[in-house]
Amino acid sequence: MLRTLLVMVVVVLAWSAQARADVVAPDALIGKRVLFVVGEAKPGVPNDDPLIRDYLGTRGANVTMVDAVEAPAAASKADLIIVSSTVNAREMDARLAEVAAPIVTWNKYAYPLLHMTGDKLHEDFSVVREKPFHNENHADYYALATSSTNPILAAASVSQGMIAPLLFSGGVTDPGWGKPMRGADVAVSFQDDYDKAAVFSYEKGSLMAGGAVAPARRVGLFLGDNSWSILSDAQGPAAQDPKEFAWFSGRRIFDAALRWAVSAPPAPITATASAQWEELSRIAKGKKLLFVRRYDLPWPENEASDQAQLSWLGKLGFDVATADHMEPDSRAVGKDIVIISASTNKYKLGVKYADATAPVVLLEAKAVDALGMVGRHRNRDYGVNDHKESLYPPENYIDIARGLHPIAAGFPAGRLKLYRTPGVLAWSRPPAGAQVIATIPNQPEHATLFVYEKGATMANDRVAPARRALFPMDAPRFPDLTEDGRAVYVALLKWALSPPGQY
Repeated sequence: MLRTLLVMVVVVLAWSAQARADVVAPDALIGKRVLFVVGEAKPGVPNDDPLIRDYLGTRGANVTMVDAVEAPAAASKADLIIVSSTVNAREMDARLAEVAAPIVTWNKYAYPLLHMTGDKLHEDFSVVREKPFHNENHADYYALATSSTNPILAAASVSQGMIAPLLFSGGVTDPGWGKPMRGADVAVSFQDDYDKAAVFSYEKGSLMAGGAVAPARRVGLFLGDNSWSILSDAQGPAAQDPKEFAWFSGRRIFDAALRWAVSAPPAPITATASAQWEELSRIAKGKKLLFVRRYDLPWPENEASDQAQLSWLGKLGFDVATADHMEPDSRAVGKDIVIISASTNKYKLGVKYADATAPVVLLEAKAVDALGMVGRHRNRDYGVNDHKESLYPPENYIDIARGLHPIAAGFPAGRLKLYRTPGVLAWSRPPAGAQVIATIPNQPEHATLFVYEKGATMANDRVAPARRALFPMDAPRFPDLTEDGRAVYVALLKWALSPPGQY
């Protein structure tokens, strides 16, 4: 009995540490040793590096400026490394990629060296030079804040919507963007395009380009050599106007990105699978769960899978009720969680449960658009790997994209066997408001397990009324889950039942 209690305490503490992970203190930079990697100033070319150094000093940081050659030797003593766009990336040492200190950079050519994007110019990253890209350069004075639940935007007090990160100027600014992997969070994008990320970040332990795993937090920013000085900032009376404050937010986002980078990452989940099961059992006891399915299934294997899952949920302690997919979604009223089985028919389920104020775990992947979780174009925004006419073959493995996320259940970033045998595995391309937990091997742009926090911006600017999750479990596949796969499902249910804003 004592051992069980101790295990439960350990699990609770682990999850509590996760809950504190997104806290970004206003004074996070005070006393931090910042290594600012800069290049040589070019005659007649504006360079904001000295201004940034002085600004960091006003925020309480202890700043040391070095060139690219000196940086690797000095990196071990830094709390934060900043790489300016003035650095010639050809002179950068690739050893910086392995440094265990957080890195913030607006040097687009350094993105591939740090494994933050691929290496193809204008495809994986771009510098939007003013003359050849005149219209795009001017368009990049405006951008989209993706979701108010993004930790950098939350720290900057910026909600979802169009913003002006730069003050309009006729001068050369050469901003840029990167196309990060699905393990990243995109806070700000140009032209409402996930693949043109203006501000993006990788949590420690997340999967980056080329299968690299982030050794510490990494942040990419849109700045050019001389654009820091025209970052927008609401001051004086403008700061008192909510719309002006939201619109002119460039300086706050820059500051928040640095503070997020230097803040402590979440603690890894160290509890065993059995300990996590016990913790979920404690939380699930008496919770009212609605399991939405298709009654009178003509396929025995689908019926057997639903029944096996219902029995399993009952053993966890849930107060389980079922509803047919043709019943009204008012059945969700008063429930603590809703699970929608893949035995449902999308065309009979319709848009039901999209507005449910209870957390929804969706297993029927073809309904992701109906619930507002992805866009509406099938085989572009969502689809499946299957035995039929898919371009992608059946699959039973996933790639964990965020090793420190609690839904990863303590498994590190990389390959995980979700099911015993290959079969239908769903994929989606959710917008930036989603947190992608896993992708499909050899399909890095295809999320197969992803979630939304309550209040996150989903597809078509829809705001999640409660936590939402897509777990790729086709109708007959519950009995085929591996032990590792079931552990991830346990972790997902635990996350869904936790209070909003906490893991």
